[in-house]
Amino acid sequence: MKAVVDARLIGDCRRPTRRLPQGFTFVEIVIVVLVLGILAATGAPRYYRAQSRFRVEAAARRIAADLNHVRRRAYAANKTAKEWVSFDAAADTYGLYYDPDPDRPADEYRVDLKETAYPVDLISAAFTNQYGFTHSTTVQIDRFGRAHSGWPPFFPVTPLASGQIVVQARNEQRTVVISPITGKASVQCPPLPHPADRRPSLGEAIR
Repeated sequence: MKAVVDARLIGDCRRPTRRLPQGFTFVEIVIVVLVLGILAATGAPRYYRAQSRFRVEAAARRIAADLNHVRRRAYAANKTAKEWVSFDAAADTYGLYYDPDPDRPADEYRVDLKETAYPVDLISAAFTNQYGFTHSTTVQIDRFGRAHSGWPPFFPVTPLASGQIVVQARNEQRTVVISPITGKASVQCPPLPHPADRRPSLGEAIR
């Protein structure tokens, strides 16, 4: 007589099968790609704006620092002859006369704003003296640190009434202004955007 063995009593001797990992479905891949595209579309413009702001800020601060360096040097030298700083908007360069280049002492110090670590465009330079004459390239610093402009013999060199240099990277601009009283150069802060002109953030747009 054959014994009947209940499989439930001895258990199933077969090895359990392992489920193979499943890949992503087409719908999941499409959703991920769409999310990445939205993040890139919202983040890329902000990145480029931030990069442009950094570039114009760094270039403007360098120009202001160089102008103030010439002002201090003229004040310390206490010479009758004035120190000169010349700007060339067409070539995006400026130079400091009688100041040797740190890398090439035989040459005068000259900066190409396109070849720096923060390339920008030199939009304009305008130095208006007290007679209303505007020189678009050269500003002169006397031994008292005051800035002058003119074009002798046609227009006498007199103290500045205003002076500014404008640099730009993409849509961002900064202006370096020279004080007509002290001759000190500084970077003019950009105006704050009007609340009506401010673009809403992604979270505000969703709400």
